[in-house]
Amino acid sequence: MARNLVDRIETTQNAPAKKDDLRANIEKMEQQFAMAMPRGMEAAQLVRDAITCLKQNPKLAQCEQMSVLGSLMTCAQLGLRPGVLGHAWLLPFWDGKSRGYKAQLVVGYQGLVELAHRSGKVSSLIARTVYSNDVFDVDYGLEDRLIHKPNLKGSRGDIVAFYAIAKFTTGGHAFLVMTYDEMIEYRQANATAKTKEGKVFGPWVDNFEGMAHKTCVRQLAKWMPKSTDLARAIEHDEAVRIDLSPDAIDHPVHVDPDVIDAETSDATDAPADYYAEVPPADDGGMFPPDAGE
Repeated sequence: MARNLVDRIETTQNAPAKKDDLRANIEKMEQQFAMAMPRGMEAAQLVRDAITCLKQNPKLAQCEQMSVLGSLMTCAQLGLRPGVLGHAWLLPFWDGKSRGYKAQLVVGYQGLVELAHRSGKVSSLIARTVYSNDVFDVDYGLEDRLIHKPNLKGSRGDIVAFYAIAKFTTGGHAFLVMTYDEMIEYRQANATAKTKEGKVFGPWVDNFEGMAHKTCVRQLAKWMPKSTDLARAIEHDEAVRIDLSPDAIDHPVHVDPDVIDAETSDATDAPADYYAEVPPADDGGMFPPDAGE
């Protein structure tokens, strides 16, 4: 169970100096991050990335500290870098239950691709967009087949669909197609950033195509070889973690009280500035070149 940050870390040599100094507490946790990270990853780099995230999004400083540190611990255990390489992002959101901000971990498209490749079971994983003037054909049967030939002469037209394809190291492949209308329905049902009137804002508006690619990869993962880290990333994507214990990452978000499903939070009483237009982030490679992000 989660405890007060000072109680949780005080017995270590890197206990936080001040409870309200988020940057100092992140720096003091470097040793804990190092113990949690996969071999070859640098905790010092994670700390630098986290401090950069604070500078780029000052509202993170208003979030419950355990949610920020929990998100960073998840990044450490998955070996993902927040705010760079398109691996993952820390986003503040208003939690109507506690009437305060919490940090939500959003795993990026490139983060999912990285974990899939790291598993050693996937040789290729990519998502693409289909336009009305492209040649596109899908055949589901004994031998599933997908053909996509982009129109290279003139306008490609309007977006009509998205898809993801995975090729496996053992041979074979799997793909998933979602139409534009299906993606809009998915966004309306799953977007966590909405105004009081229910209008979606944030990543699903600023980076719709990239979020669509990520969604295709998430859905395709159901038919891909099982990877522990990829499954963990999908489970904790867009959730709030407030437990820093090493095994908290293995707790289902819908069961464990210390890992909260952010989608259940009520933002109807959020401050006025919460609904302010969110400027597009510097994605740093969060999405592939054809994603337009």
